[in-house]
Amino acid sequence: MLPYAPWLSWVIPIVGSLFIPAFFRAGKRAGEIYAVAVAFLAAAFSISMLPDVYGVGAHGITISIDWIPLGLDRWIDASLLVDPLSVLMASIATGIGALIILYSLGYMAHEEGLPRYYFFMLFFIGGMTLLVMSENFLMLYIGWEIVGLCSYALISFYNKKPEANHAGIKAFVTTRIGDASMLIGIVMLFSLFGTFSFTGLEKAMASALESGAVSAGLLTVAFLLIFGGAVGKSAQFPLHVWLPDAMEGPTPVSALIHAATMVKAGIYLVARMIFTVIPFEAFPPALFTQWYTVIALIAGFTALMAASMGLVSSDIKRVIAYSTISQLALMLAALGMASEMGWFGGVFHLLSHSIFKALLFLAAGAVIHAVHTNSLDEMGGLRRHMPITFWTSLIGVLALAGLPPLSGFWSKDVVIQSTVEAGNTLVYLLVAATSILTFVYGLRWVYKVFLAPPATHHHEVHEAPKVMTIPLIILATLSLGIGLSGPVFEPLFGEYLGLEHHIEVSPVTYLTSGIILALGGGLGYLFYLGGRASPEAVRSTALGAALHKLLVNRYYIDAFYYRVFVDGLDRLSSLTHRFLELKVIDGFNYALTRATAYIVQGFRNIQTGESNINISGLVIGLIILLLLFIRLLTG
Repeated sequence: MLPYAPWLSWVIPIVGSLFIPAFFRAGKRAGEIYAVAVAFLAAAFSISMLPDVYGVGAHGITISIDWIPLGLDRWIDASLLVDPLSVLMASIATGIGALIILYSLGYMAHEEGLPRYYFFMLFFIGGMTLLVMSENFLMLYIGWEIVGLCSYALISFYNKKPEANHAGIKAFVTTRIGDASMLIGIVMLFSLFGTFSFTGLEKAMASALESGAVSAGLLTVAFLLIFGGAVGKSAQFPLHVWLPDAMEGPTPVSALIHAATMVKAGIYLVARMIFTVIPFEAFPPALFTQWYTVIALIAGFTALMAASMGLVSSDIKRVIAYSTISQLALMLAALGMASEMGWFGGVFHLLSHSIFKALLFLAAGAVIHAVHTNSLDEMGGLRRHMPITFWTSLIGVLALAGLPPLSGFWSKDVVIQSTVEAGNTLVYLLVAATSILTFVYGLRWVYKVFLAPPATHHHEVHEAPKVMTIPLIILATLSLGIGLSGPVFEPLFGEYLGLEHHIEVSPVTYLTSGIILALGGGLGYLFYLGGRASPEAVRSTALGAALHKLLVNRYYIDAFYYRVFVDGLDRLSSLTHRFLELKVIDGFNYALTRATAYIVQGFRNIQTGESNINISGLVIGLIILLLLFIRLLTG
């Protein structure tokens, strides 16, 4: 690895972001080149660590320095963990982040506020890299909050738009709920074991469970609270509502959030806990069955729910946003299977998804950049005008659907295999149904953007500039390359992660996957590519209309939250104002005023205004005080 790579991989983008304003004062081009250079330098340091951690498994390299004194020669260390999982995540955050910043040169070329944009983009990448490189929960949480701050600032980047400001606040408030839950869980673990360190917690928990000092039930509560952070950051039910609205930010921001940072933090958190804090070899999965079950059930439900909403969205980016929620849920469903197969499937799908989801968002940005609208209903016929964007988008959609020979095929099948091995029929059915709908909405997206008859004439539409298409080509090549080399890449990736057993997907799972693809592709062809059936005809039926209304309104979950937590709090505030302020506080003030006036009125009667009486009263008072003083001295 490059010298000091574990530190510099996140220090470079964080510290580098501070100099963005200075370089932009020297000129717009100087600022942009500097931002790209910092991003690619951070990526170089992260990727340089990959060979050093190949196959080391859980026995990574821990680098620590004294940080916060606890007294009695005890410290909380500033510690980094260099192992396959952390280095993989750092490489994704910085590598894909660098491509997105390069892409931004074209997409954001005519936007205002570029110093603010590039500052938060680099700070975002640095915060995510700090999060994944940390060896303790305290430093991880610092990175976690940096990511949350940057997401708020970038989602609401177009701060002159009320919708953007609302979306940023919604993301910030919603994820804070999960963050508060996570913080409580971390504090619980620290209060029980006196350490934030992952490896320190593993040893302390094993000893405490063996001696009976701590129960598995209490630890399960702490783990569930920490999982609340993952639910918020990775947009799982019931905290999923912020992610579709986050599309109000610039498209490169959407790509960064969905592919390289933010939403991947929750997946990493669960994978890290399973890999390091509560590994299978130290803690049998049966010990924390409730924790794994909650993860799997929430994920399975979220996956299907989000995929169904992706079927009806008319915004080019929101379709991909619902897809992100759904695919993140598939990763968590695999992790919730409490098996080596499930852990590998979740991490493998995270890698695949990072590549093809960045590709899809950047492709969507190229389309928006060309036609100046987000509405799928105002597109169509763009294949001829934007051939590079079309072909790279097609690769991204087919990888998302899990079609061979693309990366998603291999990782999705491992996810399915993990549910089969675990014997979890319910989650298996949810994953299968989700996979069918994924192919349907993916084909719908491609059709409405590129293949449908043009909704308007696109005379001036042309391909995006090279600075935008080059990242598309790189990402499409990676997705295709992993897919084509799948039979070789999959076992090599397992060796990289240090798995003890070779991962094998059964022929039955491949057959099942083929049936899923046939059903999804058939429905996509029937309703869109082939035009043999009309979605409007389905919506014209009573059942179809009711279902469409339900999906368009997001299962009324947002409406419920606004009714209870926004309108309800407004009404509560109004009642509080009328009762507490007007009746209690103001009433008390008025009563105190009247009492004071009554007492003062009584004293007014002894005020004659004659100086003889006033002086006599003063002399009498002094005599009384003097007598009291003499009494105290002699008594």
